[in-house]
Amino acid sequence: MFFSMKSFDDIVKEMKSFGNFLMPYSQPKVDQAEEEDINILKSREVVIDGYSVVVHYNKNDWPTHYMEIVQISGKYTPYLPFYLVCKIGKKFLGNKHLSYLDYSKDGRKTYCWTLATDKANNPMPTPYRETFVLNDCVYEGLCYKSLVQQTSDKKK
Repeated sequence: MFFSMKSFDDIVKEMKSFGNFLMPYSQPKVDQAEEEDINILKSREVVIDGYSVVVHYNKNDWPTHYMEIVQISGKYTPYLPFYLVCKIGKKFLGNKHLSYLDYSKDGRKTYCWTLATDKANNPMPTPYRETFVLNDCVYEGLCYKSLVQQTSDKKK
């Protein structure tokens, strides 16, 4: 779907609202295969600063916290400028306790921002410190943790 007439702020608000609505149908409440059936409902194609991007927003309800995830990829380009990736991440998740990772698949890079919140929706540090190596990063004043998957020889 293409929503060119709405402001990006309105799109973010709608996607976050719908993400809250879809939490009972997302992991860990359902298995991954079942969640994949509704992933199309969590994505939108938008044009931001002249770039056509696909934005996917998901919110998961874990026993001790919520996890919000924003995945960003170029619709027609394999890579996006990092200022745009940051702009989208901040718009969805704010600027406290953000974590970042990216990956490439089929020649296209996907950029992922995550935010863990307590059950009162207060941002908190990522609960996945044992799964990832965390690197402190700053980009144009935005502080975040870059997540790097630990290899088996680095795990304790």
